[in-house]
Amino acid sequence: KLAPRDLQAMLALQHEVTLGLPVGFVRPKTEQELLPYVDGTRGGAYGIFEAGALSSMALLRIPNAKQPNQGPSFPKVPAADWPLHTAFLENALVAPHARGRGRQRALVDARLAHASVAGMRWVCAGVHLGNVASWSNLLARGMVMVGSRREDGGYSLVALLKALDANALPLDASDQQEAPMHDVFAHQDLLQSGYVGVRLAPPGSVVYQRCLLSG
Repeated sequence: KLAPRDLQAMLALQHEVTLGLPVGFVRPKTEQELLPYVDGTRGGAYGIFEAGALSSMALLRIPNAKQPNQGPSFPKVPAADWPLHTAFLENALVAPHARGRGRQRALVDARLAHASVAGMRWVCAGVHLGNVASWSNLLARGMVMVGSRREDGGYSLVALLKALDANALPLDASDQQEAPMHDVFAHQDLLQSGYVGVRLAPPGSVVYQRCLLSG
């Protein structure tokens, strides 16, 4: 778990990873924005060090009475659970030399455990649809695609969700469809038709199942 003493290392890793990336892949945070994560007042921050250098990091945002989630609920999250029982996975970054070794999945597991201990019922994430490595890792850790939207700049953002109560997001395994990983319109059509993306399938597609939970 990262602490305030790690802020400069976090800023350096952000700069290294985001340099040259397309708009929307990652939204870097300032030192002031990172501080509430590392001091625990806004959630938590986790990282992995190699040879004394921070090689990967990720944030967990947890709502509280002073800073509840606001606005419309995340897709499929019940309105009653939205303000205080829905956490967010944010800013997962892995240095180029550390990729392909399970770093992101380990950071997902650490944050899911933290969210569960904190009493969260749902964990959400928003990922650039073109960032296949990130959302495929989230699918592998039990999250599902529940929505998408076009962002300023013309790229698509996909919404992923995990219910920490396994029965809270019922799916019909007998009603399945598939969408090519990079076909934005196929994903949008299935999501708007009541399906959610549950896992990758070769060669390069996402398996969707009908969700029995409205909203």
